[in-house]
Amino acid sequence: MIRDEALALGRFKRTPARWETEFGRWVSEVGVPRIVAALARDPDLRVTNNAVYHWLSGHAPRPARAQALVELSGGRLTLDAIYDHGPQVRKLAASRHRPTPPPGGLS
Repeated sequence: MIRDEALALGRFKRTPARWETEFGRWVSEVGVPRIVAALARDPDLRVTNNAVYHWLSGHAPRPARAQALVELSGGRLTLDAIYDHGPQVRKLAASRHRPTPPPGGLS
């Protein structure tokens, strides 16, 4: 089953903020397995699927891997887009999860 089909069927839940940044959209379009396979060509850059999802959660890749991602993207990504991803995800997530007051006022 293709990832997009699984998402459409509700089999996987995405944290929306992760996919709304320039880096997140690029990863979504290219696909985590393709990124892992492309980086695996260089033994010093090898990563797992979990590592890419870790980046998507807001942790930045090491500089050599970030540069490899820029090259892999054909220049579509910039180092700024990769390293701004984490702060953008945290900002988007915080804006969506504002605490709601309890019913009936303060307790």
